[in-house]
Amino acid sequence: MPGVADEGIPVKVTINVDPEKGEIVVDVRDNIDNVPGGLNLSENTATGSCRIGVFNNLDESIPHNEGAKSQIKVLLREGSIVGKPKYPVGTSVATTNVNDRLMIAGNCVFSRMGAPYGQAESGSHLPAGVGVISGEDPFKHGKSYVNQVFVGYAGGGARHGFDGWLTYCGPANAGLIQLDSVEVDESMYPIVIERRGVLPGSQGFGEFEGAPATGGVFYPLDHDMTIVYAADGTSFPPRGVLGGGDGKESETIKLRASEKIVLPAFSEETIEDGARIEFTACGGGGYGDPLKRDPKRVAATVNRGWLSREDAENVYCVALKDAEDAGLLMVDEVRTAELRSTRQ
Repeated sequence: MPGVADEGIPVKVTINVDPEKGEIVVDVRDNIDNVPGGLNLSENTATGSCRIGVFNNLDESIPHNEGAKSQIKVLLREGSIVGKPKYPVGTSVATTNVNDRLMIAGNCVFSRMGAPYGQAESGSHLPAGVGVISGEDPFKHGKSYVNQVFVGYAGGGARHGFDGWLTYCGPANAGLIQLDSVEVDESMYPIVIERRGVLPGSQGFGEFEGAPATGGVFYPLDHDMTIVYAADGTSFPPRGVLGGGDGKESETIKLRASEKIVLPAFSEETIEDGARIEFTACGGGGYGDPLKRDPKRVAATVNRGWLSREDAENVYCVALKDAEDAGLLMVDEVRTAELRSTRQ
């Protein structure tokens, strides 16, 4: 974050599980001091997000009530970016970015216990696909507009037994934010959404796959549009756990005529009339050894268009052949067994 945290912000979480006491202690005191900007967490977001990472790893039979919450102890430090903010620092984006990383770390750290615990890293918030756009609408006599669009956002990390959730958005939302309708956005704002969709092969590979990245292009009509975004995951994309692969990083690019300009991860940019903005929101990390993935799941992902036939063979050692239904593929079990035997 230029001018605020030029070296980045490491987020450190230590979790101690004491099954005898039925108690879990989350210690986030070993984090850097507050930074001069809005990335600092509030005491409430820090405390709540430490507990969210724990609850995400507990059996669903354990109620999310005050009794269970009281057994998750959170240790904070005053004046820390992950802790109790010290006046006069800002907390304007305390529900995203650093907060995402805190929840992601809480989800992930349980994987140190081995399968079936933990979860791979998910994508983070605020790629340009969920940027705040503004400008003067040429079709409404120059009337000003400003709003956050949700054209495309990050995918979720995998966990034992489950692939990542495609429309995850970020850990604070975890699939609860609705993706915008292209038609509604285009009717409300003077923009065109040229494309939006899954980027094949952008997921973290593993026994259970992270969700693939979502990418797209949009542009203003007959005016200059300003966009503000904070695309975490550009430098440090979502990591896999227990042998799982990393998800694709976030990217932001301005397209102008035949020119491609790579934009910063955190920025306010003007997209001039005639220019376009291209975004990639992170894919999720994978969980577990890819060679343990069920070959039928590999075939299903290829048939969905999210994985190439080449990656199926090179990454998962799964050979495919034509199925009875035209245009679909099925597992070549003999060839798959041969491929996997050579990689053991």
